[in-house]
Amino acid sequence: MKKLRKKHIPENVSNEEIREYMITNNFVYEGTLDSVFKSIMGDCLLYLGDIISKLTGLDKAFIIENFKEQNVEYKIANALEKKKVSDFIFKLPGFIINLECNREYWDGLIERNDAYFGKLKGELLSKGEEYSKNIKVIQINFDIFDNFEKCLGKENISKFYMKNNENIIETETSEKIHIDMMKSYNKYLNKEELTKLDKELVILMLDDYLEIKKIAEGDKELMEVSEKLYELTNNIDNIGLYDPEKRRREEEALKIEYHSNIAKEKGIKQGASNEKKSIAKSLLNMGISKKDIMKATGLSKKQITMLM
Repeated sequence: MKKLRKKHIPENVSNEEIREYMITNNFVYEGTLDSVFKSIMGDCLLYLGDIISKLTGLDKAFIIENFKEQNVEYKIANALEKKKVSDFIFKLPGFIINLECNREYWDGLIERNDAYFGKLKGELLSKGEEYSKNIKVIQINFDIFDNFEKCLGKENISKFYMKNNENIIETETSEKIHIDMMKSYNKYLNKEELTKLDKELVILMLDDYLEIKKIAEGDKELMEVSEKLYELTNNIDNIGLYDPEKRRREEEALKIEYHSNIAKEKGIKQGASNEKKSIAKSLLNMGISKKDIMKATGLSKKQITMLM
């Protein structure tokens, strides 16, 4: 699997020395890092318009002309995550598009992103049903993990809709797209011919500026990203933008919190179930009928019989 961040920033030196080291060694921040990803998607409109057009089928000029960044903080009160700042959200007439860059797969990732997706849909409904029917919500996941095929499908790009058993789409107002970035990156490593979309994905995964310039040469959309990466790296205010050890700790904490909350919810449910059984047993001892106990506790006839 690709190891993100192949180069390492020296420790215990000044910001000026770090910047000099990075520039001297042709080292730039990777486009998949949270802040960098947001900056590219928000500022490189030629690139954004082209890649989103390829993924969604929307007209590139339409995207560029109508783009409106809409980043907000979502608070989700469940076990998936208590707080989330979405990677990137923007609006177009008739569309809200949520971009998520998933640098690693872990249990709960898909469920977590589903929660953000549901939050967007819920906010539309709160504005009025008629209005929400005219808006399509699209979540695009840029995935960087090896088990993509096992989790999400065999194709480089997989699209998901709500369907019934006859494969009939329930609604056209929701769409989720997953992109296997590793397929494109492995093609790059193996020196295979790359499509334009391959290059647009790979350029986000490189941290060597000479490699980035080479892949971007002669292409205005890719050059836009190349220049942005250099600008971000050369700006001393961005030094320390990404601490790999801090990021690792944050990701581990997120996974621990997810599993801890899931376990807690299971415990609460188990506790509630035990309480119902205790009440049911007391009611049985009082001679209350099974039918009435079922209504009072919500337990099944079989569960109540097992208490006798």
